[in-house]
Amino acid sequence: MSNRIDASPLTADSAERLDRLFRLYSRPVLALAARWAKRPQDADDIAAETWLKVCRAISTLRADDERAMPWLASAVRTVAIDFYRPKRQSEQARDWTDAVASRPLPAAPAADTAADVEAFDLLTPHQAAVFKLKAQGLSDRRIAQRLGRSETAVWKRKHAGARRLRRSLALAG
Repeated sequence: MSNRIDASPLTADSAERLDRLFRLYSRPVLALAARWAKRPQDADDIAAETWLKVCRAISTLRADDERAMPWLASAVRTVAIDFYRPKRQSEQARDWTDAVASRPLPAAPAADTAADVEAFDLLTPHQAAVFKLKAQGLSDRRIAQRLGRSETAVWKRKHAGARRLRRSLALAG
């Protein structure tokens, strides 16, 4: 299950296709979710998460709507597995607002701090997103799931960003 939230709205064609899929397959998806669920009360949640996943990935479906059931069955299975996958403590996003808010801020940033802030401005938006999620304690796998990218892409962005930071800090220092 991808935790990536796609802020772009569905196109009219995608929305119509999603509506047709839901009308055709909502009951079979719920039945599969009930079959994969460890507890009966989790079936609705698994089915709902499946439809969210389908909504995000509707453009990747190449088959006719009448032949989409294998794709939907795979989505149900993946969502059910992720639903019961234990979350490691290090992969939980942490709220640092209290710790950060309670620290007194210096009147003017030190010279090194200003260089650090400027160095982070040199990162691409993708690299900055990876660094922000990494700072929250997420693993490369969870970052990849949240951003909808592969682990290799996350690893490359992380290391390319680190090289860029090292270079900029070496030039500043």
